[in-house]
Amino acid sequence: MDFLLLLPRGQRVVLEVDGRQHYSTNGRPDSSKYAASMRGDRDLKLSGYEVFRFGTDELDDLARARPLLQRFFADLFDRFDVTPSTG
Repeated sequence: MDFLLLLPRGQRVVLEVDGRQHYSTNGRPDSSKYAASMRGDRDLKLSGYEVFRFGTDELDDLARARPLLQRFFADLFDRFDVTPSTG
């Protein structure tokens, strides 16, 4: 897992950033690597984690990544009812 967010009320959120190494070997598609990644997802989900994946192509350009991540975190925090602390 690349990032783990421990949210209020015990919610656990895993963020994964998948580069080519997650699905290829020497630049060629590798179904066994992809299968291992999906198996890891299932294991995390069965253990009570929410898993969200990003491709490196989504994040390698800051001008595109910033608004994407801002929207994602706003939606994530809305879904899990996370609000700024006032205390």
